[in-house]
Amino acid sequence: MQRMAKMKAMEKHHGYKVLTMIHRREMISLFGLPAYQSIDEEDAEQVLRWIRKYRDYPLELILHTPGGQLHASIQIARALKNHPKKTRVLIPHYSMSGGTIIALAADEIVMDKDAVIGPIDPQVGDPIRGVFPAPSWIHAAETKKEDADDSTLVMSDISRKALRLTRNVAKELLEGKIQPDGKEDRLEEVVEKLVSGEMIHSTPLSAREAKELGLSVNTDFPEDVHDFMRLFRPVKKTVEYVG
Repeated sequence: MQRMAKMKAMEKHHGYKVLTMIHRREMISLFGLPAYQSIDEEDAEQVLRWIRKYRDYPLELILHTPGGQLHASIQIARALKNHPKKTRVLIPHYSMSGGTIIALAADEIVMDKDAVIGPIDPQVGDPIRGVFPAPSWIHAAETKKEDADDSTLVMSDISRKALRLTRNVAKELLEGKIQPDGKEDRLEEVVEKLVSGEMIHSTPLSAREAKELGLSVNTDFPEDVHDFMRLFRPVKKTVEYVG
């Protein structure tokens, strides 16, 4: 009830219909390690439902997520990009991987000065061999050449296709949004930086770095969003924070 009341107050103050996608620590754990929510098809279904429902309103999406499934992230991003009214994404703490894809779709990205986004290089693999960045599979296959085993070659092939998809989606979402700096290929440069695997997948890009990269980012972050985030608490805690 407190969250809903706060959202109504933010809508009145900001002039946007406020949506949220906030992933927190879950009660369940696997072999003693805490489990975390991530973007999946259920998120896509719900957020797309909201976007359709509020098609006559400017939208503000509060994002707090480690990322998740590529196809679900792309679905949400495309729906947000195609929304007929103004859209903006608010990032109070972090929005990585698939969350970054969604953020790229908005007309404006508003980040707290200490918030971060991350690269969007796709992760490829399986439970047996592990999941690794697509560029790393390609690097392994090219390095080992004829000594590469069949599964590495298959993963490399899948990785090339995944990278092609991600590059195309990034270009689609960023078209017309990159801040010019005199370079004709500025869009290509930004996409390559985000997708190529030049950075490790968990690299935190600050608001300043995201803006320098060319993204439409501002740090005039609404303090009431931080007040709203305080209404969320991890279900399972092993540390008590006092302050």
